[in-house]
Amino acid sequence: MIVILVAAIVAAGVSGLSFYLWPTFLGDHRLNVTPAMLARLDELKREHKFGPDAASFYPGARNEAQRAAAQLVADNVIQALIDDLPAHPRRAVVLGHFKRALAGFTTIESEERDRMLFYLERALDICGIEGSSQLFTVWRYGFPYGWFF
Repeated sequence: MIVILVAAIVAAGVSGLSFYLWPTFLGDHRLNVTPAMLARLDELKREHKFGPDAASFYPGARNEAQRAAAQLVADNVIQALIDDLPAHPRRAVVLGHFKRALAGFTTIESEERDRMLFYLERALDICGIEGSSQLFTVWRYGFPYGWFF
């Protein structure tokens, strides 16, 4: 029985199923949404994203089309937060928007996947949320490695 359970967990992680099943409502709480928070999110949205960044050794997206497509995903999720948080100031709302955005971000380039998480983590910080409850780790690696370390 334990072998079957372990095999199911591994299969869910490897296939990506665990990401789609991962709950965003655990640890939900109300956020203090302020005009300053929304302005900081807007500043983040207006940044040029996925270009070379020598400070973090990020080489930038392979070409302008890939960079623009990745930026569009990041900008759209940030705009969704700006639009939705005043009426629904909840942690689960933020993570739900992130989960939908990540589900649609299908690049196989690991650098862009990591960079997307960089921008989403910055948005988490702006919203005053400590961590994604392993959502980012499950999306990136298939398993909640943070639970084991």
